[in-house]
Amino acid sequence: MIGPGWSEPTGRLSRVRTDMPTALRRLAVLTTGLALGTAASPASAEPPTAWEQAEDPSTLEFLTVLVGIPLAIIAVLALLTYLPSMIRGQSTEPALVFRERSEWFGGPRKTPAADEVPADRQPVGGAGAQF
Repeated sequence: MIGPGWSEPTGRLSRVRTDMPTALRRLAVLTTGLALGTAASPASAEPPTAWEQAEDPSTLEFLTVLVGIPLAIIAVLALLTYLPSMIRGQSTEPALVFRERSEWFGGPRKTPAADEVPADRQPVGGAGAQF
C-alpha cells in the first residue's frame, strides 16, 4: 500500500537535481588547492659559505643511531614492564598466572552441580522446553 504523496514505482530512473552553488564551491576549492599545490616549489637556498661541510657518519655511527638506540629503548621499556613481577617473584608467563585459580568471566553465578536438573524434571521437547 502506497501512502499519501507517493506514486507507484514505474521502473524508470528519474532526474536528480543538484545544488549548483554547493557544486561550484567544491569545484572552486578543488581548483584553488590544485593551483596552490602546483605553484609551490622547494626551497632553493644554499647554506652560507662560512659553514663547514658536514662529514658523513661512519657505518658504525649510522647503525648505532638507526638500530642501537631504538633497541635500547625497547629493552628499557621491557625491563620496566617486567621488573615489578620479577621483584615479587611472580611468573611472567600468562598461562601460569591463571593456574592458581580458574575464573569464568561472564559465567553462571551458581555452582555447576546446582545447574543439574533432577531426572523427574527433565525438559520436554521443542523450543518451549517446559517442565
